[in-house]
Amino acid sequence: MSQLTNIYTYLISNRRHQRQQWRNEYEDIVERIAALRTVLQNNPLYDLKSPEIYNVNTFENKEVLFSRMFANTGNGVSSNGQSIFSGNNKKTVINDSDFLLGLKNLIINPNIKHHDDFKNIWFQKLNQNNPVLTNRATAACTLEVSSTVDAGKFNQVFDWLSRKNLIPTYTGNNNWYEKNKFVVSELRKALINEKHYDEYWCSIFYWEMYENLANPFSLKKQLVKYGAPGTGKTYKAKEVSNLQFNIWKAEHPKSTLTYNDVHKVVQFHPSYSYEDFMEGLRPVLDTSNQAQLQLVNGIFKTMCIKAGKWEVDVVPFMNDGKLNSKKWEYLTVKDLSPFKDELKGDHWDFVFDNGNTNTKLTEVIPPYFIIIDEINRAELSRVFGELMYCLEYRGVNGAIETQYNQLNTEDTGMIELGGNYKFFVPHNLYVIGTMNTVDRSVESFDFALRRRFRWEEVKPSIGLLKQHLQSNNPTWIGLSENLRNLNKKIKEEPLLGKDFCIGHAYLMDLGYGSNTTYSEVRNLVWEDSILPLLEEYVRGTGREREIVETFAKSFGV
Repeated sequence: MSQLTNIYTYLISNRRHQRQQWRNEYEDIVERIAALRTVLQNNPLYDLKSPEIYNVNTFENKEVLFSRMFANTGNGVSSNGQSIFSGNNKKTVINDSDFLLGLKNLIINPNIKHHDDFKNIWFQKLNQNNPVLTNRATAACTLEVSSTVDAGKFNQVFDWLSRKNLIPTYTGNNNWYEKNKFVVSELRKALINEKHYDEYWCSIFYWEMYENLANPFSLKKQLVKYGAPGTGKTYKAKEVSNLQFNIWKAEHPKSTLTYNDVHKVVQFHPSYSYEDFMEGLRPVLDTSNQAQLQLVNGIFKTMCIKAGKWEVDVVPFMNDGKLNSKKWEYLTVKDLSPFKDELKGDHWDFVFDNGNTNTKLTEVIPPYFIIIDEINRAELSRVFGELMYCLEYRGVNGAIETQYNQLNTEDTGMIELGGNYKFFVPHNLYVIGTMNTVDRSVESFDFALRRRFRWEEVKPSIGLLKQHLQSNNPTWIGLSENLRNLNKKIKEEPLLGKDFCIGHAYLMDLGYGSNTTYSEVRNLVWEDSILPLLEEYVRGTGREREIVETFAKSFGV
């Protein structure tokens, strides 16, 4: 099995349930455009103004066609990102002959010429470049390009695939359309025999590589997943770390490491301290069974020592100038090959077994993860202390002396430099925090700490809930629309807003009997889980009864 098929298995085959709704909506718009193409090809005198071309298999009318093609939300192919097709834009072009002809040509024959023509017409008529929307229109007309319509994100994956030698060298023109056709063609060749392969999944696979591989933590290796309660933030943190490790493991099967070796989960709380997280004095029984205060490493320092052992081993060769002043980030396996006999330990065996000696060392050593649940519930400046510096300046060059530096020994110290034990955060350690935005202790994130993390919102997923209910108890699938309507009302309530929305997890894995009717389940989950939460949200507002009754009505109870 090739590396690419391994990745496909982890990202698509094992997680289809998470993207099934997207795949269905994607197929729907592509099939409707294909049906419209057939009508236009069979009737050359028709154009997009002709009412005869619209039917149950295509679109109801031209208005619906425009609403689907240029929706200011997901249209089946992808979201609109930050791009907006305004009401004024629509009025300008919906009856414009040149615009409609350009769109018709793109639908009938979505090649590079008609793609570029439509992009140019868009600019001429609306006086704005909007490549996300024009690329998305092309992607709705042909599966020869992927659904990753943002050129920047597309190129990020393309470059990652090229660096990993997962696609052949590309020598064509440097534009979104032609590079897209090339990479989609290559992916199809590699994946066509996969059990759960089709052209839609292949296209979605490209986006999944952006989210999970080419851009797992953007430019920072610290990430906070934030959002309303019950949106699966901790679940997603574990999932993405497990996924990253499994893909690494597939590339390095000779390593004996398991996921449990490379990840730890800790939950912060108001009494959590630097001594718990980093290092501190703890009573330890000695050989005489007497309690003695000793320096004990916390969970974070322990993980850093495990993850940083490769960097620690290489430091002597870097300090002696044997590596030509190369920085850690640029070292390859080939650079270390002359010192193979000196780099001892099982953790080096799979490194030198790597077939491609030009591979960067950072791509060979395993990723490590520490997941901090409820990260905002502790007094963060006190818990992190001097670690704020290390999070920004990683590696041995960012090594510092900790608060208990003088008490460190060979057993507790990380690296000895200049006669003192120092600490650093290794390059291969990822820090993933989760937090509920409804928890007002979010203010514990000061600006200095906040800028060291990338922030990623996790929203309630009606699609994921619908897919889960469809797979487990289809008679309850109406709960997904109940939740959608309730969250809409919560967002509209001035005293609350989106941070107080109800997460989809509240309606998943319900413990009620399978023979319980939909209306009974709806009432039970309202009474057991949702109502108590909402009552707590609106307590003290003076409008408790009014607001709760509005929410109850929107949920259908």
